[in-house]
Amino acid sequence: MIAAILSFFVAFLSFNFFMLSYQTNGINRLVTSMPLSLFETAIEMLDIDDSEGPHFNKEELESNLTSFFDYHLPRYTDHYSLDYYYYNIADHSIDMDDECQAVEVKVEADLFLFKHYKKTMDYEIRSN
Repeated sequence: MIAAILSFFVAFLSFNFFMLSYQTNGINRLVTSMPLSLFETAIEMLDIDDSEGPHFNKEELESNLTSFFDYHLPRYTDHYSLDYYYYNIADHSIDMDDECQAVEVKVEADLFLFKHYKKTMDYEIRSN
């Protein structure tokens, strides 16, 4: 009887660890290997100011990222959020201008057994 209870407990723990690692690794793989084309297609290429350089189109960038995560994340979690923070490259202060060159994308998700996933990635437009 004790062996049956212990084997059930081990099976239960194995399933929980599998689900948690499946969700965490899947979401982490999506966030860290996000295609750069999502950001490249959101760069305004017309009327580039020579002194400022290219900048992100905020609406298109947020639309690209939202559609990417809306398509891929439901496999791993039902509850997630995306936050965008546009900042100045020089001092990391908030950029309220429409022509921003840097964005911080934060992905938060609820996982199995009340665990929480949070990852922040920075993307900047810089010259070579």
